[in-house]
Amino acid sequence: MRTAEKVWSGIGAAVFGLVGVAAMTPSTTATTELAVSRPAAEAPARSTVTITGVVDGDTLLAGDEVIRVLGIDTCDVATPGGAEAKRMAESMLDGRQVSLRAESGVDRDATGRLLRYVDLAQGGDYGDFMVSYAHTRPDASNGAGRQYVSSLRDDDSNGRTCG
Repeated sequence: MRTAEKVWSGIGAAVFGLVGVAAMTPSTTATTELAVSRPAAEAPARSTVTITGVVDGDTLLAGDEVIRVLGIDTCDVATPGGAEAKRMAESMLDGRQVSLRAESGVDRDATGRLLRYVDLAQGGDYGDFMVSYAHTRPDASNGAGRQYVSSLRDDDSNGRTCG
């Protein structure tokens, strides 16, 4: 075999090997799967999910996972304010990717819902956006950080009205 053929043969083998390794390497743009059985200490700091449904203004679905938004409480969906909060959540989130952030030491509520802050793909915090409307109030009862809830209270100029 001539030298040129050996060089090209070696380059071809190297390229083939790199393509094979790249095909086995997970994509960095892939959506992170949520692990249902992780204890709070091992919860991911941040994960990206696609919202597949909206239960109400503060409860979302991502596949089989039910997510309760930390730091906010929207009106019950049976009230006019709750229906408005749900419509708003559907128009903003349904079918879209969001980033979920964990609160240290907080993973799930008593009913098994994943407790997370929600960051919008276009930027901004979902809870901060929602408290600017009368159907949503800041809420520290589900494990949200005190500093976060305090900042929501600063942004909530209208309180909550469900009727």
